[in-house]
Amino acid sequence: MKKLFFLLMTVSSSLSAIAQSPTPRVHRDSSLSRWVIDVNLLGGGVSQTFTTANSSANYPNVLNANTGQLTYQNGYGFGADAQLGFFFGKKRHFGIGTGFMYMEQHGDAVLNNYHVEYQATDGNANIFRQVVTGNNIKENIISRSYNIPVLLKYKDRFSKHWGFTADAGAVINLQTQNAYTTHASFDYEAIYKFSQTDGIQRSVYDNSPTPDATDWLITKAEFLKNNPNGDVAAYFAAKRALGYNVGDGISPDTRTGTTTNTQVTVGFLVQPSVNYFLSDHVALNLGVYYMIQPFTNNAQTGYQLTDGVGKYSSVMNNVTATTDQSYGINFGARFFLGHSRKPMVISSIDESSPSQCGLCDGSMAFHGLTPNKKVTINYSVNGAPNTSYTTVVETDGQVKMTHLCAGNYTGIEAKIKRHRATAAPVTIVATSMTLATQDATNPTSANECNGSVMFTGVYANDGKVTVSYNVDGKHKTYEGSINPDHSISIRGLCPGNYSGITVQVNTCSANGTDFTLTAPIPAPLPPVAPVIDAVDISIPILFDVNKTVVPASSYPLIDEAAKELNANTNARLTIDGHADASGSEPSNKVLSLKRANAVKAQLTKRGVSANRVKTRGHGSSMPAATNATREGKRENRRAIMKMEPAQ
Repeated sequence: MKKLFFLLMTVSSSLSAIAQSPTPRVHRDSSLSRWVIDVNLLGGGVSQTFTTANSSANYPNVLNANTGQLTYQNGYGFGADAQLGFFFGKKRHFGIGTGFMYMEQHGDAVLNNYHVEYQATDGNANIFRQVVTGNNIKENIISRSYNIPVLLKYKDRFSKHWGFTADAGAVINLQTQNAYTTHASFDYEAIYKFSQTDGIQRSVYDNSPTPDATDWLITKAEFLKNNPNGDVAAYFAAKRALGYNVGDGISPDTRTGTTTNTQVTVGFLVQPSVNYFLSDHVALNLGVYYMIQPFTNNAQTGYQLTDGVGKYSSVMNNVTATTDQSYGINFGARFFLGHSRKPMVISSIDESSPSQCGLCDGSMAFHGLTPNKKVTINYSVNGAPNTSYTTVVETDGQVKMTHLCAGNYTGIEAKIKRHRATAAPVTIVATSMTLATQDATNPTSANECNGSVMFTGVYANDGKVTVSYNVDGKHKTYEGSINPDHSISIRGLCPGNYSGITVQVNTCSANGTDFTLTAPIPAPLPPVAPVIDAVDISIPILFDVNKTVVPASSYPLIDEAAKELNANTNARLTIDGHADASGSEPSNKVLSLKRANAVKAQLTKRGVSANRVKTRGHGSSMPAATNATREGKRENRRAIMKMEPAQ
């Protein structure tokens, strides 16, 4: 039951939380009527625990007794209550109440494993052992209780339509009536023992747990042992007609009855509900309830469940204490009597964002306030309390606050004299910041860092700005102030590629456009008259690695050699080809000769007879420089022309 109680409390808390969740921008004033009438219907489950007296001693010379254990099953209940409550205090949240409650509960009282054997006397004044076994001992119990609740009451109204109540306190039970219908049946059996005294045979009580072998058994087992297919009921009926107290599956002669408990007891009731207001004077209730009631009973003196064929006494007559618990849902109506002060509410709030990110020209318009009244509005911005705003409500019930920055506005409360109305938090969203223009100016020369960039359309309260950017991949940061014309100027910029530009002003930010600063191209120098020097044809002609192509830079040497050969028809030319030491010597020999022949081919293109030119390949045998360095190898990849005098 503890778990059930906590479950009910959890449901109650959840209902309270739902009720307290205000509709956005609908606000509360919980001043309500002092006098309240509640009328509710209740329905749900019921559980009962019984304490019973030990009735074994009520059976004379009892043997092999098991009077069973009484339990309660399949319980449910319903009822109604009507309460009058009086609430006190300025806001009338708390009060006391009383009224009348009627509850009707249905369930089954079940007695298991009933079996007793005791000394009895039959209709012929013979002593015998009576054996009684119960079958399906179950009573359908209908309990009707009349109670007076005395409760502490709490109520609150959170919005135009929603509220919450919680009642808790004592329940005084005036009377409980239990009507029962039994479904029990019993097997009555008899065991006789005879003793002969003074020549007269008399019946005596066999008080041993196990009957003596000489006993006369009028039992189902004994009959079936001798008559396996016999009719037990007919057998017992015939014996009963002869005056023996026996029977098979005998139902009570009277199956219904009532018991009444007039002893005053005190229980406990808790009853939380959510209220839906149809008007200021009528609300619907929907909630849960939990009630526990202890009862102390006087067990029937000398109680026996049955003391003869067809006789029966209700199992409830042997109960000494009952703990009754009922729980479920309550539904009803609440009526508020007399005058109730109409709560002041802020029906809605319209917010407007600033025109530019960083500006404080946003606004909030409050609706639903009392026209032409002086009002004070308190609020906090981003968690910090702000100066109260005081003005007079316009004729249409509106108050407009201007010059507001973007941020989270909480703790909003409007106050007109003693009346207060609160509002849900409002967020004024900042407008996205955009840069109106971006102009860049190049440096005056490659050696100067006097370039600049200017951004316009930037707004801020404190005028501080941070610009992050990359120059040729290197991150830079500029921190400065915004100019009066809402521009930012960054000077002293060098030539380069500017990217990843971010302008940050407080919580506002905008991205710039990538740009490149370049220095002016210097003016070309005036042409210089060429100076013609004599060309020395013995200057080596250098080749690339593994190449035999004569570089164009060596054409003047070849031109000069062709000129001299054409001018002196008797002269001869020898070309010596060389290689570096990178390859094998045989391949270097071939490569060096090809280089000499390549130079010869250039001469023949210029009109020199091939017969006048001799070529030789020396491989890497005659280095001009070391082969240990790249530059040395370059000097060794050469061909040298040598003019031979005329013969």
